[in-house]
Amino acid sequence: MFRSGLWLLLTLLFLPTLASADALEPDALIERMQAGGLVIYWRHAATDHSRRDQDLTDMSRCELQRNLDDRGREQARRVGAGFERHAIPVERILSSAFCRNIDSARIAFGEGSWEVRDDLFNVPPVRDRQRQQALVTALRDYLVTPPEERDSNVVIVGHNINLQRAARVRIDEGEIAVFEPGGDAPRVLGILTPEDFD
Repeated sequence: MFRSGLWLLLTLLFLPTLASADALEPDALIERMQAGGLVIYWRHAATDHSRRDQDLTDMSRCELQRNLDDRGREQARRVGAGFERHAIPVERILSSAFCRNIDSARIAFGEGSWEVRDDLFNVPPVRDRQRQQALVTALRDYLVTPPEERDSNVVIVGHNINLQRAARVRIDEGEIAVFEPGGDAPRVLGILTPEDFD
């Protein structure tokens, strides 16, 4: 237990940040998203941190999870409106089973617009180390796999620790990391906030 906690701490301390010289500015990044061919990783919108995940045995029991707060719901509306305003094409939306992820997708993109994927489950609550690694590997595969339609994008509504471990990129709640797939390792083009879509 101590070793795994120490490993995570060291990983986070030495996590490389996205160099500003390498990152596209928000306007250029949105323009690149309009052209398609990308994997767009959205960390679920802002949540109520006065509550914690209590029981994850039944993922439909939203009352036992940490959920979106008013700010998060507004962020989700803003992201959805931004995708529509900027005509960003979306091939499919993949979401973690957590209510905060599904609600982010629902508010932004509409009812039934997403597909829940078990391999996007949040890493920290998982105690089995093999399953943790399987989740990280699955996300890494998603990030390097291009959309089937070249002129469209895949949107993933996921979690921060998964992304840190799969791609060494950290984002806050509501933020979006945009990846250019096709290589051996995830390549991030830049990071957007919900406000960047205004």
